[in-house]
Amino acid sequence: MSILFGKRTTEVRAISDTDVWGSSGRPGTVANALSIVPVYAATGLIADQFAASPWAVFDKTTTGIPQRAAEQPELVRDPGVNGLDVYSWKHQAIASALLRGNAYGYILTWDRYGIPSKVVWLNPTDVRVDESGPTPVYSYNGNVIPRDRLIHVPAYVQAGSVVGLSPLALFKAQIETADAAQTYGKTWFKKGGIPSGFLKNTGKTLTSEEAQTVKSRFKASVSASDPFVAGSDWDYTAITIPSQEIGFASTLKLTASQWAAIYRVAPEDVGGDSGSSSLTYKTLEQDQIKFAMRTMRPWTTRFEAVLDRYLFGTQYLKFNLDASARADLTTRMSAHKTAIDAGVETIDEARALEERAPLTPDQWTAFLAIRNKAPQPTGGTDEA
Repeated sequence: MSILFGKRTTEVRAISDTDVWGSSGRPGTVANALSIVPVYAATGLIADQFAASPWAVFDKTTTGIPQRAAEQPELVRDPGVNGLDVYSWKHQAIASALLRGNAYGYILTWDRYGIPSKVVWLNPTDVRVDESGPTPVYSYNGNVIPRDRLIHVPAYVQAGSVVGLSPLALFKAQIETADAAQTYGKTWFKKGGIPSGFLKNTGKTLTSEEAQTVKSRFKASVSASDPFVAGSDWDYTAITIPSQEIGFASTLKLTASQWAAIYRVAPEDVGGDSGSSSLTYKTLEQDQIKFAMRTMRPWTTRFEAVLDRYLFGTQYLKFNLDASARADLTTRMSAHKTAIDAGVETIDEARALEERAPLTPDQWTAFLAIRNKAPQPTGGTDEA
């Protein structure tokens, strides 16, 4: 199979699958950055939530009341190629934006309505954007990409450019600091910045050969958890790490909190310090809502705004972030009742949110009979 660079019906230039996927058969990764725990934790948390959030296409009706499209386009249902599921497809897209500041999707096919049906996300490392001319020119591995075949979702965009800024490039210093701190800690405990202990013979001065023999025997005994037998002339003192030499631990906390601020996640989610001693259920619930609104909403809105252009003029795409901020049963039922009584939500809509089928006619009859049942009188009749 080849990917055609040109109009939908006119072949302009063809590139092979290797040009798209690379010789390894898969897009490249930002391995160095992902090896930093806070970066992996923050981007992984957002990407997993983004990919897991339900989305759907809605129609703008003449009455002004949006309605879920009866036929969901393949772009929403199954846009991946080579068997890639929609969860992984969405994960690839948001990961590119989180790590590289841009998600570039190459449109392979369209459905009968002209909506993209199969899209492959390109490795942002291999995409170049020439903005020197009147309009940006996109190229992938040296091949120009026709604009009508490209879905481009930028992250942080500055005026005068269509290319999103990469957090990894903007905060390179934080990456280097975190990497240095992790390397220092690993090397410290692996190689030992200071000896783990001091074994001294108080009775005689040992030659280097004798000292090496004693050390080897002592280490073998300790590593095997065997008792170590010594005479009255041996003295062992364990050496602890001085407090001024464990600054790398606080450095890791600092960089974790910095990355939490960059990606707008809770510090404790990425190994940082939240500064609070305890969390109640109420605060946890509020944190879920805060995460959905402050962290996730900007990312989902970016993708909605771009993908809306490829739908019908009366259609739009919407993520359902309420599914992630799911409250307890009592709270949900109370919220549904309030929405139904206010006319904001129907019973079937409430049941759909709870993943329940609509009421059958018999269930409706029984429901209305119970709801409209008048209370029985308890007193007698009034006498004249």
